[in-house]
Amino acid sequence: MLVKFIFVDWLVLNHGFMKTLRVTGGLMGLVISFASFGQTCTSSPLTVGSNSNFTSITWAGTGGVTAAQCTAIANGTNTTTVANFRVDLNNSVVLTISNNVTIHGTFDITGGPGSELSVNGGGGSTTLHVTGDLGDATNNGVIYNVQGSNDHMQVDGTLYGKNNDALTGSGTISGGAINVKNGTTCGSPCPASGGFTTCTAGDSFCTTYSVLPITLLFFKGDLSQDNVVLTWATAAELNFDYFSLERSSEGKLFNEITQVKGHGTTNEMHQYSFEDNDPIIGRSYYRLTSIDFDRYTETFPVVLVEYHGEKKFQISPNPSDGATVKLDFNFENDADGQVTIYDNLGSAIGTYNVQGSGSINFENTLKSGIYLAKYTSAAFTKTERFLVK
Repeated sequence: MLVKFIFVDWLVLNHGFMKTLRVTGGLMGLVISFASFGQTCTSSPLTVGSNSNFTSITWAGTGGVTAAQCTAIANGTNTTTVANFRVDLNNSVVLTISNNVTIHGTFDITGGPGSELSVNGGGGSTTLHVTGDLGDATNNGVIYNVQGSNDHMQVDGTLYGKNNDALTGSGTISGGAINVKNGTTCGSPCPASGGFTTCTAGDSFCTTYSVLPITLLFFKGDLSQDNVVLTWATAAELNFDYFSLERSSEGKLFNEITQVKGHGTTNEMHQYSFEDNDPIIGRSYYRLTSIDFDRYTETFPVVLVEYHGEKKFQISPNPSDGATVKLDFNFENDADGQVTIYDNLGSAIGTYNVQGSGSINFENTLKSGIYLAKYTSAAFTKTERFLVK
């Protein structure tokens, strides 16, 4: 079929969310992506009444996916087809996955108390990878089990549960987010410890089991006479490398001002601090981000501090190489701000307009010696000395 250009937008209901499917045609034919088209593999019959292996279930395919494709995904021989999966389990029924399975979509498991999804490869390395969400937000008493140390559940979306769920086993459960209500427990060791980007619970589940790589107790900023003191503390850290502390004058564009080393893995409380000795006049926004050894990051709520102190500007590096210097201000400089460079005899070398912090690139490299940089505006004048090697 030959078409020139076709653009069609369809709204598709997929797992409770309205999504847009983009259909694009080109000169050689029509290409359709079914990533959000609702292809679904459903257990047949829907309710699994006894303990079963994922590979033994009979599947019904809808929305364009075939039963054969569903079976191949469950067997681990098809890792590319996009399809959601849906299974309903009777109370206390165990559904076991004993081979590597990749589900490009959601994995909706409904069932009663005691129903269990278990990854158990019998000693070999076995992973269930779900690129969408796993579980159901209305289910109580569901068990997610990763039996051995080589068994894993990876959920790129959200792992859902409701009340009194359990995460058990010696393997790992990790992903983007975990969302449970009250009474959910995690084994010892907890397979989900440090494994998720965000955690939402109706009780203290997230902190009790250290689901996030670090448990931050507080982050605050206090004014001193001529600086800002940032302090924070952690209750626990897991596989943790360092903190990145950033600052912004308007709360949107942040620049890193320091890195603070963490304590690796610890269940003890640790306190941290940093003194910003060149705070910005007026409002400053400070942002703290944690980075673990796997390069997972978590950014915490911003702290606002309002500082009223002496206006300053600095030249860096000092000494300079004579080719360029950087101007650093602790205030929003005026639109008419200018910097004039003088040599040690008082002769002006040049005057440069200044818009925010920036650099001066000298047309002719400055000779070795002592120089003055004088900032002038209608509201403020300041002179700084710098050295050229």
